[in-house]
Parts: sequence; C-alpha cells; structure tokens
Amino acid sequence: MFSKSLLFKKYESIIGIDMEFNGLQRNRNYKKLLKTIIIAITVIILLVPFIIWENNSITVTKYDKYSSSITESFEGYKIVHLSDLHSKNYKGRGATIISTLEPDIIVITGDLIDKNDRNLHVAEEFIKRVSNIAKVYFVTGNHENLSPLYPYLLEIFDMYGVTVLDNEQQKIFIKDESITIYGYADTEYDIETEKVLDKDDFNLVLCHKPYAPEIFNTINADLVLCGHAHGGQIRLPLIGGLVAPDQGLFPKYSEGIHDYSDTSVVINRGLGNSIFPFRLFNRPEIVVITLHK
Repeated sequence: MFSKSLLFKKYESIIGIDMEFNGLQRNRNYKKLLKTIIIAITVIILLVPFIIWENNSITVTKYDKYSSSITESFEGYKIVHLSDLHSKNYKGRGATIISTLEPDIIVITGDLIDKNDRNLHVAEEFIKRVSNIAKVYFVTGNHENLSPLYPYLLEIFDMYGVTVLDNEQQKIFIKDESITIYGYADTEYDIETEKVLDKDDFNLVLCHKPYAPEIFNTINADLVLCGHAHGGQIRLPLIGGLVAPDQGLFPKYSEGIHDYSDTSVVINRGLGNSIFPFRLFNRPEIVVITLHK
C-alpha cells in the first residue's frame, strides 16, 4: 500500500511536470506565432505604399541615337515614346512630364486603350493634352485590335490631328531635310519583312510588339520603338523581367535598348497594366530618344 502510494505520487509529479512543460511550449508557440503575424502585418503595411508608388510614379528614361544618316537639321531632334497606357488615368501628370521634355514629336506604340474599356474618356483626355505639346504618331496594339471602341478612337485621333501609321510611312521634314517614319499595324503573326526602307534615309520604325533587332535590320530600320512587354511586369535583380506577353517566362526583350549593326530597338516598359494588376521594381516609363549625327 505504501509503495503504491509513493508510485502514485511520483506519477502525479511526472504528469504535473509534463503539463507544465506543455503549457510553456504552447506559450512559446503562441508568442512565436504572434511575432510572425506582427512581422507579416508590418511587411504588408510597408509594402502596400511601395507597390502603389511603384505603379504610379512615372520614370523618364533617356537614350541617344547616333547615325550617319542624321542631317544637320535633325541634330538634337527629340522623340518622346509612349506605350501601353491601357487607359490608366494619371490625371494630367503624364502630360505635364512630357511637356517639360520639350519633344519634337510624340509616338505611341499601341495599347492606348484596353480591350475591356466601356468608354474612351481617359484616352481622349490624354490625347487632347499630349497633342497640344507636339505632333503625335500612333500604331495599333493588340488591345486596339480587340476593342469594339477602336473605330471611335480613330475619330478622336482625327479630331486632335494624330497620325495613324498602320503599315504606312511618311516623311518628317525640317526645311528641305527629312527622316522617314514607318509604322507596323499590330498583328498576331510575325511582322512582314518584305518592306524595305531607303537605306540612305534615317528610318524610324514604330511597332507594338518587340522583335529581335536583327529582324528590323533587314528592312534598314535605324531606330525601332516598341512596347507590349510591360517591362516583364515584375523585375528581379540580376534576372530582369519575370513574364511578358508572347514571350512567356524570363523574356529576352522586355525593356531597354537592343542593338544590332546600325539598328537600335528601344522597348518601352509602358505606363499601365492589363491582365496582371500591378508591377514590381518596374515603374511606369516615358522614353526620350535624342538623335545625333
């Protein structure tokens, strides 16, 4: 009887210690979980303003293009390149930035509107503002091709003097000297390379989708301006863009300038978003290219 009582007390003692240990362990686990939640909430609180800033703070990227085809009159000629607005409303901030850049011309390489737009108020206000700054040239993007409102957008272009260059070319003159501007209409297929521009001219080419500079070199393009890739949407250090339409993961042509022989292809990261709702480490972009002899 005595030995059983001792054993029972010893058992009670062990159970008590075990319960106390479990209680302490649960308390530690609770504190660890609470700490994790606090860290996660803090990160989110800090990250949300950063993402808002990343998606709404416009950056200006500047390039210089040198060519023996540039004449004296076009030395220092400034081109502002816009792309992929997708009807995002900057409430005049974009136009204000463009105005300070004092461009000679403004070019828009497609997706000014989004295929899901129900009206064109934002697009019209944007065109109204920028057409007061400089002459505007436009080529279609895939969203214009898919939008039932595109015919009405063309009426807006006509109202504000925007030149649409869908598989057409024009000369831009200063005095008796000129450069050639040619625009590709957007297509779901590869661009036609049968079009060959005069090699003696400086040839500026507009194309919504980016292709390898070797392709544009075959048509004697000196400077090609593209968009569509949205900068890869999310950009990772040492890796670059994460994903782009028609290129998939880790796209080769998502932003920046790409050279081959005499041809330079500049890919604009764009001003808006479409299917994917935000961008990261990839601010909306206005590009400026200055021509030099």
